[in-house]
Formats: sequence, C-alpha cells, structure tokens
Amino acid sequence: MFDVIIIGAGPAGLTATYELSKSNKKVLLIEKKSNVGGLAETKIFGDFRYDIGPHRFFTKNKEINELFMEILGEDAVAVNRKTRILFKGKYFDYPLTPINALFGLGIFESISVGFSYIYARLKSRLKISNIENFEDWVIDRFGKKLFSNFFKNYTEKVWGIDCKDIGKDWAAQRIKGLSLLTAVKFALFPNSKKRPKSLVDKFYYPKLGAGMLWEKLESLINKNYSNNATIKKSIFVSKVKKENNKFIVQCKNAEGEIEEFSSESLFFSNPLLDFIDIFDTNKPREIIESRNKLRYRNHISVHLTIDKKLFDDNWIYIHSPDIDMARISDFTNFSSSMSTEGLYPLTLEYFCFENEEIWTDQQEKIIDKGIKELKKIFDKDFNVVHSAISKNSKAYPVIQTGYEKELQNIREWIEQFDDLVPIGRSGMFKYNNQDHAMATGQLAARNYLGLGEFDVWQVNVDGEYHEEIQNIN
Repeated sequence: MFDVIIIGAGPAGLTATYELSKSNKKVLLIEKKSNVGGLAETKIFGDFRYDIGPHRFFTKNKEINELFMEILGEDAVAVNRKTRILFKGKYFDYPLTPINALFGLGIFESISVGFSYIYARLKSRLKISNIENFEDWVIDRFGKKLFSNFFKNYTEKVWGIDCKDIGKDWAAQRIKGLSLLTAVKFALFPNSKKRPKSLVDKFYYPKLGAGMLWEKLESLINKNYSNNATIKKSIFVSKVKKENNKFIVQCKNAEGEIEEFSSESLFFSNPLLDFIDIFDTNKPREIIESRNKLRYRNHISVHLTIDKKLFDDNWIYIHSPDIDMARISDFTNFSSSMSTEGLYPLTLEYFCFENEEIWTDQQEKIIDKGIKELKKIFDKDFNVVHSAISKNSKAYPVIQTGYEKELQNIREWIEQFDDLVPIGRSGMFKYNNQDHAMATGQLAARNYLGLGEFDVWQVNVDGEYHEEIQNIN
C-alpha cells in the first residue's frame, strides 16, 4: 500500500511526487503515456524534437522559480521573447507598438481604432458598460474595432465558441493589466518597472525542449528517491473507488493486464470529467448534470522539420480568418540545441472538439493541411525533412460563461471525500500555466505532510497571468 497515489505525470503530478518523496512518503505516480510532462512534453521522433506547443517559463513565485533552476541547472536557456500576430497578410508586434500598428492598419483604420477605443473608455468611465463575457471585457479595454480585428477570430478559433459565450475571467487572466493605452505606453517606455504580466519580454527554456525539465525531474526522483517513489508509465487508470478509508486504483498496462494499487490519499491531475467517469461511487444527479455541462477543447500539433528559416519569432499567432491554424512555433528560436544546423523544427497548432472532422482525419491528411497552410502564409519554397502529429484530447478546459457554478458543484462534492485532491490544469478544470500547475502539486503535497493548510484552488485565483512573489514556507 502507498501513502499517496498520483494520477498524471505532468507538471503538477511530478512536482507533488518530488515533494512527497523527499519526505520519505511512499508514492506511486501513474502516467498513461510513455513519457512524462503532459502538455509540456517534448515529442521525440528519432533525431527530431518538438514541443507540443510553445512553452515559456516565467514566474513570480520564488520557490517555483528556484525549483525550475535547481532541476535544469546549466540546461536553462535565457530567451528574448519575440511574438507577432499575423492578420490579413500583415504582421503586428505583440505586444502592440504604435508605429507598427499605424503602418500595418493604415492611417484611416488606425484613426477608427482610436475613436473606438475612446468611445469604449468613455462608456467605462460613465459606468454604462455591462461586462458579462470575454467580448465585453476586451471591448471595454481595447474598443470594438480592435476587438473585431485582433481578438474575435483567433479566440473563437481556439475555443470553438462565440466570444459572447466565453467567461470574462479568462480574459482577465490572460491579458490582465494590458490595454491599448498601456501597450502603447510600454512600447514607448520599454524600461518601465511596472510592466503588465502579458508584456514579459524574457523567459527561460530548457535547451532540449520544454519536456527536458520533466525528463530531468523524473531522472532525479528515480536516482535519489527510488526507495520512496515509483513511477509507472504506459499504464491507464480504468477505475477508482474508495473502500475502508483507502483508495483502490485499478489500471490496465500496455499488455492489457489488470493491476490494482491502494493508498490512503489520492491526487489526480488527469481531466476532471474523466475522473468523475471512472470514480466508482454513487454520483448525485446534479453532479452528473454539472459534469455534462463542462467540456474540454482538443489540441492537434503538426510537427514539421523543414530546410528553410521562415521566421525568427518564438511563435506567431495566426489571426487570419482564412487559415485554420492557430499558432506556429520554431523551436530553434528558443534554443539552437533543438535541431542541427540548417534544419528548423516547427509545430503548427489546431484546436477542435472530438466530433470535428480534423480530429478523426488520417495523419497524412492533417499533415498535408498543415503544409498547405504554411505555404499559404509564407509563400516560400521549402522541403519537409520530417513530419508527424500529436493529438491531445481534453487539453484546454473551455471557460464557457456559467462554468463557475458547475465547477463549484463538482468541487464541493469532491471535497466530501477525505484525501481526494485535484491538482493541475486538467484536474482542477482551471486555465493555469505551467508554474501554477507546479504550485498546486507542491501545495497539495505540503498539505498532506502537515506543513500548512494551503488552498490549492487559490493558486492564480485572482486571474493573474503569473503568481505574485510569495513565501509559502
């Protein structure tokens, strides 16, 4: 019997395992994939390495930052951020710079944006703005014209629902402190100390990909704490039940054999809705109803290594409505160690629901779509040296208007079961970043160890893009 079983070896699960194993607790970490890291995994196909999407590490949580640097050591690469928006065949700096916007939009469109912004701010000052959703939130801060040009299409491409149906708290989390006025201000005065979180222009990156961090943490646990921690990969949790004050976790391994493990406490970072389905207990009707009102967005990565440099951005947001691709990254712009000289590993990202055609398409068809859209964007000749895809179901919790009530119902129900703790983005159905996920695992472990009474739900509760510096010892 284990002290704690943890489902999911992403940032939250691995951090919790590390924290517990240092304290001589017997921990079992279960991962359905063959590699650790979750959505922060680096996909390796022979000599080719790709991240599932762009991952930058920046946090104001001092302990999490120190843990990141402790694990990576000399393998942490400092990266200057460069990201742009592609809209109607033109590139716009992100964050916005006034000269770029003026020449990109044209003077008349820029004037229109300015008047739209002034009108929105007047409405806000007169307190006649009614902010109920993502669209209202963005228009209030940027104006309707800029919202229509730069926010609407991309956001609906990612989430698959109308901006009016997206919760306003998602906007507050992703772009808190950023408005048209602040974007212009910090473009003109780039050295200001009071930059909004969305304007961070430097970040750290593991030199062999985001997954290197988690590969190294896995190795560290296996090397120094193997007497306390067991990591099982390629094993799928099919049922969880609680009997006689202990959790019984039933799994299927790669050979289809059934294995069973037990523990006094259970942390889970697999998707919340999946966990509800496999939790073998009496589920009240209202919990089933709440579960059915929530949903996740699936994510597809098209991985291409090509023989020509197309751009020097870390990643580009594709706001053009005639292109289904949402974002594209070149990982040699993160670290030169991600590829050999003359080859450029790219990840092209698409978002969908499970009932959409692209999710069920054959790999070759999806890759062909990615290549065609890439050529449409850059209009350059290049050769594809390697190609592959990654599919990640239930990657993003859909922050749909009204989801808070349903999530609260489920949370209160889960809290009735002693020692059952959701952690991480998927487990908590919370749009957290990598550092936030790490913090939830760390704090859940400290609660179990009796080192404090931390509410893991308070991590990023104020909608900040990054946690404020705090001491949680």
